[in-house]
Amino acid sequence: MSVMAIFRQPLPIYDFGSVDCGAPKPMSTDAKVEKYEALRLGYLPVAALTIRHTIPPTSHAGQSLTLELLKAEQTVLLRFRGLQQLRLADLGPGSLCLPTILSVAQDQWEGIRYRVFNGEQDLTLSFYCADFEVSA
Repeated sequence: MSVMAIFRQPLPIYDFGSVDCGAPKPMSTDAKVEKYEALRLGYLPVAALTIRHTIPPTSHAGQSLTLELLKAEQTVLLRFRGLQQLRLADLGPGSLCLPTILSVAQDQWEGIRYRVFNGEQDLTLSFYCADFEVSA
């Protein structure tokens, strides 16, 4: 068989069905996330970041985080409860923060409803949490 005859043969067709190639799943809508996104906070300087530990026997062990951001003459408070996998680095004076909050409730992780991370490169801040609230 000549080389040209080999290239003229039809290629086999493989059907892999619906294979999960690791593409991100669409996030479910969440009223709290939508309300937060409607604020359109943008990149804001960090005024303070507080991490609080709850220690047994008074209650279950846990972590909470309060993030204070400066918006003009106001302070925006973001409070997160039930933290897991907290990563924090490079926090310094003038650090900017653009918190992104995504619902991960559809993943059905016990005690976890949200994934939070900073969209700005100056500050590493990421974690999962059970709940959050915003005071603007």
